[in-house]
Amino acid sequence: MAPCCRKWRPANGVDDIHYESATHLLYVGAARAATLTIARADNAGKLTPVAQVPTHNGARNGVVTKDGTVYLAHGGGVKLPALVVVSPAK
Repeated sequence: MAPCCRKWRPANGVDDIHYESATHLLYVGAARAATLTIARADNAGKLTPVAQVPTHNGARNGVVTKDGTVYLAHGGGVKLPALVVVSPAK
């Protein structure tokens, strides 16, 4: 395992990640665990956890907008009518 991830790990079921270079934030949607993990990368590439928030079972493949809102699609076999949306705290 990479040194940056030995002390913390994203939850089970990671399908895809999204790195936002403007904010140095990494967004990791975990479909099986129904969580979104957000971590900040420093200049050396070390990741520091920022938040881990609940989503819905099957939510994955996040896309992040400029204001930090994350839209997560969901996989087949999941009964969700639309995208899962996670908005940053104000």
